[in-house]
Amino acid sequence: MSLVVFPFKDEDPAVAIANIRTAAIHPRVSFVLCVGSSGDDTFGLIEAAVSEVGRQTGVPVHTLVQMRMGLRRPGKGDAMNTALAWFLAEGDFERVHFYDADITTFSGTWISKAERAADEGYPAVRHYFPRSSTDAMITWFITRPGLAKLWPGTVLPKIRQPLGGELLFTREVVQHLADDPAVVAQSDWGIDTRLTLSVGAGGFPVAEVYIPEGKLHKLYGSLTDIEDMAVECFSAVREARGLEVSAEIDHRVDDPSRVGETMRTKVAYSVEDTVGLLSEGWTDVQVEMLGHFPSAVRDGMLAGREDPAVDFLGHELWGEVYDVALARFDSADDDWRSLLFRVWVARVLSYTAREAVKGYDSAISYLQATIARYEAEAQ
Repeated sequence: MSLVVFPFKDEDPAVAIANIRTAAIHPRVSFVLCVGSSGDDTFGLIEAAVSEVGRQTGVPVHTLVQMRMGLRRPGKGDAMNTALAWFLAEGDFERVHFYDADITTFSGTWISKAERAADEGYPAVRHYFPRSSTDAMITWFITRPGLAKLWPGTVLPKIRQPLGGELLFTREVVQHLADDPAVVAQSDWGIDTRLTLSVGAGGFPVAEVYIPEGKLHKLYGSLTDIEDMAVECFSAVREARGLEVSAEIDHRVDDPSRVGETMRTKVAYSVEDTVGLLSEGWTDVQVEMLGHFPSAVRDGMLAGREDPAVDFLGHELWGEVYDVALARFDSADDDWRSLLFRVWVARVLSYTAREAVKGYDSAISYLQATIARYEAEAQ
């Protein structure tokens, strides 16, 4: 039987509890675990509700305070590692599922598709979804370029959504992850990236199951909402340089169906609220650091402090920026963190203005071709 885990923080209790109930009534689920921080405003509300869900469904539903396990900023990684340790220590569960608690389109089909792939022999199962052409900007411009540049020819650049938090692992994979010091250390937003890397290094076959209704959840305003996530995901990729990953891993991907009109037209962040990030908060040190990047990037970023024109930062220059950051970035240096985030913002705005406006199909094709280009150049 399977354990379902919902890491959560500051969620809409109604959405989280509905998802918990959906998991609890699934015939393959024998336990639901909700892991969060005791300082979370919604922890008490969810804790108070889950016992009633368990009583109504006949499936145990528990809340658990996440332990401080990692070495990075306390966050989602601690919650997921707490759940992995609990899985191994409690009961004889065969599989564990992870789902974000704020998904408004979650259904039992998500669990069924993952279970079916595991029944077919895949010990690691990932869900992937249609995404807005302006969503997943960390995936497209932070994580997947790094996977393509550092592990070309392996399964890693081919993973559709390496930051996805919707996963299934068998006990064998969980034990591997729990024994990986780099996974346990990754207490922050970098955990999803680090799990992808560790599963690849372990050589486990991976299936990706497609969820056509998409993952609808609370969206962002300014990209400052995900500043920590962008930097921490880049750090996770960079710190894994040199990790050995086999080129022979079995990788199966469900064919996607047609993307619905809502997903094709949705804008995933506020351009208006984000443009100001190009001009605000510069330090003299950050201006000096721009000298590490190609002159076109330096000049464009400096000009952007007065006139937020970002057309200069296409995929080729971003690839060069990425290479510089791989060589020089320091996650403990606030100026480096702010500068990397700021240049990433310029890249996202440039892509939005130059490519996303051409329409969904054109934009997605461009993004896919860019990752393939980075991988080919690295081989």
